[in-house]
Amino acid sequence: MYVSGFPRSSGTVLIVERDGSVTALVPALDYWRAVDNIKLEKVTVVPYATYELPDIELKLVQPPHVYVPEVLKGHSIRKVGVDNPYSRLVSEVEKTLGSKVLDLSEEIADARAIKHEEELELMRRALHITERSVEKVLKDLKPGVSEKAVAALVEYYMRSGGADGLAFETIVAFGPDAAYPHATVTDRTLREKDVVIMDLGAQVSSYSSDLTRTALVGNVEEVRKVAEVVSEAVAVSIDSVKDGVPAEEVDGRARDVIRRSGYGKYFVHSLGHGVGIEVHEKPRIAQGSKDVLRDGMVVTIEPGVYIPGRFGVRIENMVVVRKYKAEVLNSLATIIEV
Repeated sequence: MYVSGFPRSSGTVLIVERDGSVTALVPALDYWRAVDNIKLEKVTVVPYATYELPDIELKLVQPPHVYVPEVLKGHSIRKVGVDNPYSRLVSEVEKTLGSKVLDLSEEIADARAIKHEEELELMRRALHITERSVEKVLKDLKPGVSEKAVAALVEYYMRSGGADGLAFETIVAFGPDAAYPHATVTDRTLREKDVVIMDLGAQVSSYSSDLTRTALVGNVEEVRKVAEVVSEAVAVSIDSVKDGVPAEEVDGRARDVIRRSGYGKYFVHSLGHGVGIEVHEKPRIAQGSKDVLRDGMVVTIEPGVYIPGRFGVRIENMVVVRKYKAEVLNSLATIIEV
């Protein structure tokens, strides 16, 4: 997807040769979709199947683990770099070449971490759709509604608002369920003075958004206090985001705010991560991370406080790393009261 513009398709292999020629090896069932969607010029689209299709006009070749080694051998290619070193295809290539292939997955991940303007525009659109969907679903947060119903509604708002798909499985958590950082949607119904966490994201042209907001239902002083602490942690850590800053340092800024407030033991995950075609990409913003922020990266800042058996609060923004300061992509308020 990153190289060709062809939406994700299981079983597709892109072969890029030194002279610039490109072959897209695709399952026969995806042939015409590939032809219509691949944006690269001068790409040869080759369909394959593992079975006979006597009535089809396409000339089919063998599946990738058979076809690719034969191509390499026929072109006398001795050195190959791959994005996924742990596949059957790679093991067959190694047998054919008689030597190890080069694992380029880290280099490719580093390249993908720096976003071009057209990528940023798709992510801005995806986040805009996500935020508008949250605004719409707030009117549905009434006592008696279930987590499943709210998740279904906000996903409907994203789809009808222009999303091509979901970046990941939506999280909606009420009350004590909000104390689970990776809560699963249940039949729990909303009660007065519950906290509501929504973690969701839309996709536009295969590019993702990632947003978390905590809504306060009713006047709950302690929850509001925690939400203000988490919101401050978001602001302080974003202020430290710029080109050249170690990712671990940004995590530490947020962690210090929450620790000083007395809730340090309840912040149990890393601060954030890169976002792009996948919702979790480089860099990793966490304790012990060796990544360094670079101009053009898109990252999440998502501190949280989770008090078991009671409630949780998480707030997540998306920002673009710039030379001197972060560009915040969000427009939705960090603290929402219903």
